[in-house]
Amino acid sequence: MTSPRAGTRAAAGPYRPVPAGREGKMLSRQEAAQARRWRDAGWPVSSIARHLRRSPTTIRAYLKGNRQPGKRAPRPDTFLPFADYSHRRCTDDPHLDTRTLFAEVTALGYPGSYQTFCGALQRHQVRRHACRQCRAPRPASPAAPAQSRQAGPLPIPAALIAGEVLASYLGRLAAANHVTVDDLLTILPPWFNTKIRNHDDRSQHHMLAPALPGAILTLAALTGKAPAVLTRALPAFGARYLPDPVRATTACRKCLTIRGICQPVPVHRPACHLICSRHGQWLSGADLPQLDLTACPEIITAHQRSHKLLRHCTPQQLMIAHLAAERTFREPSRQPAGQPRTRPPQRWRHRLRQLKTTNPHLGDSLQDELIHAAIYPDALGQAAAMITAQQR
Repeated sequence: MTSPRAGTRAAAGPYRPVPAGREGKMLSRQEAAQARRWRDAGWPVSSIARHLRRSPTTIRAYLKGNRQPGKRAPRPDTFLPFADYSHRRCTDDPHLDTRTLFAEVTALGYPGSYQTFCGALQRHQVRRHACRQCRAPRPASPAAPAQSRQAGPLPIPAALIAGEVLASYLGRLAAANHVTVDDLLTILPPWFNTKIRNHDDRSQHHMLAPALPGAILTLAALTGKAPAVLTRALPAFGARYLPDPVRATTACRKCLTIRGICQPVPVHRPACHLICSRHGQWLSGADLPQLDLTACPEIITAHQRSHKLLRHCTPQQLMIAHLAAERTFREPSRQPAGQPRTRPPQRWRHRLRQLKTTNPHLGDSLQDELIHAAIYPDALGQAAAMITAQQR
């Protein structure tokens, strides 16, 4: 009398080893039915797994009913904890490169590959916001080469704003001296024309790197500023003091008024730099009005505490913890697993009403920024507790 194992060996075909990569594959309906028949015949799970060329764990899951034939097992979304962070980074920086964002989330603990990361960005609809300045008309190429004109110092200098976009600084410099930007580009080296046309101050292309020292010296001679001062103030010259990640915003309007500047100045700021503590201004995103925080001094105090918190964590860690904490206030039902379902305090709603009263000219056009500012103190305190718990 032949054993069940030997009797069905001929029907199942000769035994073949399990190919690499097929251990966790799903079973078809016919294979699942065959596995149940062999189990009813008394076959052990290990024998069924060898004949179907699957792992015993997979066979056991189908026999117990944990997996359905013809359907793949649901995989956990490893990108979900980093979705809010990626959305915020793409909103803050329109010129953020995908490779740079991938390096940031990898440092935060994302385990996937770059191809998996790109697929997750599409699945979660994470897209870079269009930069309005990139759609503006590009300046024409200078009519004469830079070597044919001698760059002399201009009579009226323009005040430097830390993190200012190069196109904005040249525009203010030209307006102060009653000339056009095209006139300045005729005097300046072609490096400036290329930079303005690309409108991406943060990237340093390897083809432009050799001309960078000459460009700094020419602008220094034109403005009367020291090259080190220009390098430190303008990110287009590679301001190393400005760490990643950064956000595109507008300089504090009160700081600009003190320097005699009336128009908005687009700048790059560290991503965690949300407030001008000196004048109590919430620095909204680029091309958005700023919020007056004088009625809510606790928001300014919380921002000052964030600088101390950055001594114990990276800006990326603070951002992802702050976004997770902010989500618990916006959506109490989405609190992290393992925590009691308690309703967060509603102090931020009173703060929101104060901000709307202090900024009546905004209306509901900046509702998201108003909520972001109102939740900021409570969310930052909860983020600090999360970071402290992770470091223990």
